[in-house]
Amino acid sequence: MRHTVRLLTVCVASSAAIGAGQAPAPASRDLVDRVVAVAANQVIMLSDARAFLELRLVDTRGASDPIPPILTTLIERQLVLAEIPANLIADPSRVEVDRSMAAVAERLGGDEVLASLLPTVGFTRDDLSQVLREDLRVERYLARRFPGARQPTQEELDLWMQEHADAQSASPTPSIEAARDEARRQLTQALRQASIDAWVATLVDRGDAYRVP
Repeated sequence: MRHTVRLLTVCVASSAAIGAGQAPAPASRDLVDRVVAVAANQVIMLSDARAFLELRLVDTRGASDPIPPILTTLIERQLVLAEIPANLIADPSRVEVDRSMAAVAERLGGDEVLASLLPTVGFTRDDLSQVLREDLRVERYLARRFPGARQPTQEELDLWMQEHADAQSASPTPSIEAARDEARRQLTQALRQASIDAWVATLVDRGDAYRVP
């Protein structure tokens, strides 16, 4: 939802939100936990946001304080999960979940790093598997609800290429036609994401979520 981070790559990790039986963070971390939001009748804890930060499940590059954007993502993610009708989206296979787990481990620096980090954020490997499984269900639901996007007009395409000229010049020089095809692909993807973002905004505006000051 919010730019694939955002929302397409994460989900709520609290036991109330995912039903995973998450253990509390070790006392040695000496963290004061509290409820920071409620979304679709599910509680989101500060420890959830911290866990997603430590596990790099949300892209917060450029944020001076990473917790607010993570919290926004967790709220939106839970609202989307609540929209998925029962039995509409099949659970992902073990292979798909393992592939997602491997990607998380790679971002962190390897499986040993992941294994050592999980207990420090109060997660077991099964907890993370459940997080990734729900994330894959969201991706499938969005693919079904938003299978594509309208094709951009010629004027939109020309404007997009002008606005992204620096990025295009940094890449190996393609043919004009190849550059235009790539621009069309990126713009079409951006238009689809805009449709998803607008839909998620309606879920938020519905008032089924609030932050705890």
